[in-house]
Amino acid sequence: MTGSGRIPEAAARRGGVAVFLCVTFGVTWIVWAPLVVEAQSGGLGQVPWTFFLGSLGPACGALAASFWEGGRAELRRWARRAFSVRFPARWWIAAVGMPVAYFLIGYGVAAVVSGSWPDLAGFGATDKLPGLAWPLVALVWVVTFGLGEESGWRGWLLPALTRRMPVFWATLVVAAVWIGWHAPAFFFNPTYTAMGAGIVGWILALVTGSFLLSWMSQGARWSIVPVLIWHAGFDLLTAADQSAGVIASTISAIVMAQGLVCAWLLWRNARARRVPAPMLSP
Repeated sequence: MTGSGRIPEAAARRGGVAVFLCVTFGVTWIVWAPLVVEAQSGGLGQVPWTFFLGSLGPACGALAASFWEGGRAELRRWARRAFSVRFPARWWIAAVGMPVAYFLIGYGVAAVVSGSWPDLAGFGATDKLPGLAWPLVALVWVVTFGLGEESGWRGWLLPALTRRMPVFWATLVVAAVWIGWHAPAFFFNPTYTAMGAGIVGWILALVTGSFLLSWMSQGARWSIVPVLIWHAGFDLLTAADQSAGVIASTISAIVMAQGLVCAWLLWRNARARRVPAPMLSP
């Protein structure tokens, strides 16, 4: 290793990004393929548990790419960095505080629009996880689309790309990959199949959200713990059945505004060349 703690380009086996993409898309799309076939043949009712299983594709991609680049030693380095809790306390506050703020604002706006506070008995409940109380729903979001996705997107792909380009541009690449990874869901998941022209807003929200999460990950010394918590909290709030409409739209608008600010900050840093590439080893 160099004195800066970064892994020199020559020390790592090349092709890690290609391995990551192949494994990430391969795992998720193979798991989701039967759902697409069943939905297109008119036989898919409730979204099954394999929908959540498919979310682990990016985590599998991160494991495979890390092992490809440096074997078990690189796997250990990746895990120590990605799941480190040695970052400033403000990122713990942000990870928990932002979803709490989204809840208060989103439900407050819904109360103003409808004239009554939404029934908290339905908080977090989704027909994708029938019968589960919201703490269990939250746990599912944490270990699937939280851990499963963030282990790959911000845990491996973003740091790998920032060895080659500023965080701003790396974030756009991650967002493009993230969008493409969701493609099969538009053929079987009712949340996506019902979007119509709303897909434009979804794409904008995902891109701006990607900037927010890049800013958080960078601030947390490239640990994914804060973004994992944030991601699970966001899903808990916006994927709930009662959130469809005002609540989800309000929260998404807030995240888009935050993401635009973070995009500007990352763009400014990219132009000033003040942001170093991530430390890929402790």
